[in-house]
Amino acid sequence: MKNTKFGIFIAVLLALTVALSACARRQPAPVASVESVQEAAGEAGITDEYRLGPGDKLKVVVFGHQDVSGEFVIDGSGNLSLPLVGQFKAGALTVPGLQESLRQTLNDKYIVNPRVSIEVLNYRPFFILGEVNKPGSYPYVAGIDVTQAVALGGGYTRRARTSSVRITRETGQGRVTLSAQPHTAVLPGDTIEVERRLF
Repeated sequence: MKNTKFGIFIAVLLALTVALSACARRQPAPVASVESVQEAAGEAGITDEYRLGPGDKLKVVVFGHQDVSGEFVIDGSGNLSLPLVGQFKAGALTVPGLQESLRQTLNDKYIVNPRVSIEVLNYRPFFILGEVNKPGSYPYVAGIDVTQAVALGGGYTRRARTSSVRITRETGQGRVTLSAQPHTAVLPGDTIEVERRLF
């Protein structure tokens, strides 16, 4: 009888050992890092979807024409003041869209077949409002997400509804408001609003 109990004990012990070693060998499923997700979202949004607006500083190069090239800031009306061209609409355009629009204008009136390059040197700030300790405007940082933006704004207040954050953003379809998650990428010019809890 004792031998039978001892045999069962040994069998159970061996089964547990095999199970534990199998668990130790099992690798967790790969998960994208927060940084890589933010970088992908931020870069994709800025290069492909980002709409220029007041406060963005641009470097405009018209190859072979230094008199038209330079660094310019989009004014409050969404315009660039360019040599030779004068006031030129830039707000709500993407960088490629502005590049093509300027190229066509120069080609039609001033320079034959111009080659134009436009680069954003400094993006306009984003804004954070509502239930944060330091609401206001903050310089844009590449790859920033909602959690980091809230941290810059001094963190949530005691009354903050942390599950309810909204972002208002300029898009190709106009101004839109979307519900944001902690790792939602923030773009230049965004307005982030943290709502107040009811209780």
